[in-house]
Amino acid sequence: MASTRDSESTGPVPLLDMGERGELTKNGLGAAPGIAIGRAYLVDRRRLKTPKRRLQADEVDDEIARFHRAVDASDRQLERVKAKIEREEGESYNIIAAHQLILRDEHVVDESIRYIRDDAINAEWALMRTVEHIKEVFDAIEDDYFRERRSDVDFVGERVLRNLLGREIAPVKPPPDAIVVAHDLSPADTSGLYRAAVAGLVTDAGGKTSHTAIVARAHEIPAVVGLEDATQDIGTGDLLVVDGTNGLVIINPSAQTVTEYRDLRRKEAAAGAALLSNKSLPATTTDGVRVGLVANLDSADEVEYALEHGAEGIGLFRTEYLFLTDGTRLPTEADHYDSAVSALTSLGERVATFRTFDLGADKMTTLIGDHHEANPALGLRSMRLCLSDEVKPLFKAQLRGLLRASCHGNLRIMFPMISGLHELRLARAVLDEAKAELVAENIEFDAEVPVGIMIEMPSAAVLADLLAREVDFFSIGTNDLIQYTLAVDRVNEHVTYLYEPLHPAMLRLIQQVVAAANAADIPVAVCGEMAGDPRVVPVLLGLGLRELSMNAVAIPEVKSVVRGAKQSELNDLAEASINMPTAGQVTEAVDTYLAQRLETPK
Repeated sequence: MASTRDSESTGPVPLLDMGERGELTKNGLGAAPGIAIGRAYLVDRRRLKTPKRRLQADEVDDEIARFHRAVDASDRQLERVKAKIEREEGESYNIIAAHQLILRDEHVVDESIRYIRDDAINAEWALMRTVEHIKEVFDAIEDDYFRERRSDVDFVGERVLRNLLGREIAPVKPPPDAIVVAHDLSPADTSGLYRAAVAGLVTDAGGKTSHTAIVARAHEIPAVVGLEDATQDIGTGDLLVVDGTNGLVIINPSAQTVTEYRDLRRKEAAAGAALLSNKSLPATTTDGVRVGLVANLDSADEVEYALEHGAEGIGLFRTEYLFLTDGTRLPTEADHYDSAVSALTSLGERVATFRTFDLGADKMTTLIGDHHEANPALGLRSMRLCLSDEVKPLFKAQLRGLLRASCHGNLRIMFPMISGLHELRLARAVLDEAKAELVAENIEFDAEVPVGIMIEMPSAAVLADLLAREVDFFSIGTNDLIQYTLAVDRVNEHVTYLYEPLHPAMLRLIQQVVAAANAADIPVAVCGEMAGDPRVVPVLLGLGLRELSMNAVAIPEVKSVVRGAKQSELNDLAEASINMPTAGQVTEAVDTYLAQRLETPK
């Protein structure tokens, strides 16, 4: 439920005009919604200067031994952090264990040793060259979540470097109600911050999938990240307003500004409580059209949180995150089975849609060796990778695990990144092989488990009428569909202004997919970011969508939009939108509709 520091709002809080007050404001990324007001606690994590020197031949072995001692010391420190969290919280933080795995990874250890031996340089210099090389590899990855993991390598590298230099990492111990300000925060830093009752988090680095953002959202702490130079302008003791909804930080605000934001915070708290009080009510329009609101999840641990926010099931279970839990091995059939059964047990009769793993070759180097691609988004990824000779056995193991779990609940299997019928039939052939093996082994499973696909490529949208004949359901993955349709890299800051969910071309593709699904009498959902955007939902409903899958935190607000809407009006809005020439005009039409809805007495 929402904390007193933060809650969900019924819509974006309007930005206050601070220009006339002479206040210093900084804009970043809103990583966790809500408003925090408090004194800054600056975490000094200045980057250590890396000493560089050349070694004599007789110094190399001693230098390698010194590097090993620093790695061992770092491992012991992380083990103490992990044990402390488990002792105080009664739960484990897998990311600390992941840092221990990175610490022992051959790409970190062996490459650093190679630099020491081959280039005759000191351990600190070798380590930093290794870290920079690994970060360059991560920077080339298209997926937001995995790109953010380059910070993990940074944190591990800094810990080893400090041990090489004999410089300890000071613990983060802010006073209650402080706003923690840092260049970046490691998982070891953030794991205990919510227990310290901090009011908010502000960082120079990070994105919406960084550890700081994930922890902040999980514990409902308002946070703004990606500010670049906040630590240069903020000092310990400065009064701050943190607007995590709009990505705004105000430094030493006036009394008038503080009063206005306190009023906004009270309104948000009341609105959030009202939204969550309706979690058991159906998402039904005023003229009786029922809409299913389900959640996108990464692990079974998130099911209860989703249900608390009113989720009616799981529309997208991202199974690829099982590949992050243990860097020493790949997930087995048993791992997939256990994860699925855990989620299904928590859901009861509610549906759970498991997407088969959506990874690129750049993330599977432990299985297929080093694999560099100039454009991973258009390369060996997702279903293409699953159907390759090297990865197909792993794909079949996942399918066997999911099939075995299907007799424990309402499970559906979904294939991602299907480009056409040939690819779909190849994927179904592997599924049929898995079924045949289970039958031969006399292992129970649901032989009629529903199988669907994600519509993420323009080719799949164009062929939707043909694909609909061979699957049980569609789910439109709007994130990639927008990217491929508009030829826009959504993580490239130079072209993100062109990433338009309400582009008329996108709306026409969605309309085409919905029409094909309806003609084949199969359900169709949206599971991309569009599904959780209150400004887009009216158009989606007008286009005929009746199931929306989103991050759980967005469900109460989307439900409010649905329950306040009239389907006949949404139909008119959508029909007008697909005939508009620009995304800007569509956005204006939607904003006008929403403004009129808010003005209409309930």
